[in-house]
Amino acid sequence: MSLYNYFDSRDELLELMADRVAAEMVVPGTLPADWREALKAIAHQSLGAFTRHPWLQTALHDRMRVTPNLLRHIEQSAQSISSLAERGLDPGLLGTIVAAVDDFTVGYAIRERFGIQPKERARGLFEGFEEPHLRALLDSGEFPRVRAFIEGGRQLPESNRFEDGLDWLLDGFAAKLGL
Repeated sequence: MSLYNYFDSRDELLELMADRVAAEMVVPGTLPADWREALKAIAHQSLGAFTRHPWLQTALHDRMRVTPNLLRHIEQSAQSISSLAERGLDPGLLGTIVAAVDDFTVGYAIRERFGIQPKERARGLFEGFEEPHLRALLDSGEFPRVRAFIEGGRQLPESNRFEDGLDWLLDGFAAKLGL
């Protein structure tokens, strides 16, 4: 029995699958009233969907069709910053804020998808600088900041990198907008 007997094409099947998963990106219930908390809730919900369904990133990239559930996600994202819109902030800027949070979330999900955790990435980076030709470059004095970074970063602090990064991003927007 072929699955394609039930669909006109592979694209139709993928679109329906992406729409089903996009439903998981919608925060159930009422969004928090605070714009930052609302955006964080959406980002966490989206990260969960991307983590559970890593193929979704490729499907959305290759076939970016707006489906009903993706439209619900977009509407909820717009709703999350409605308090800022009511203050008269530029709609284009507000769209940029939502897109930046979305881009951060997708980027984080991509790194997770490839299974390189922060400690593993750091260890691999630091081990790479032990190769003789790179060690010679670091020892040359031409790259003092890179050397300080490498030597100072061997013990990475424990943190929730997603939460910290999201907070820093939103702190930047809040500061820029005087909120």
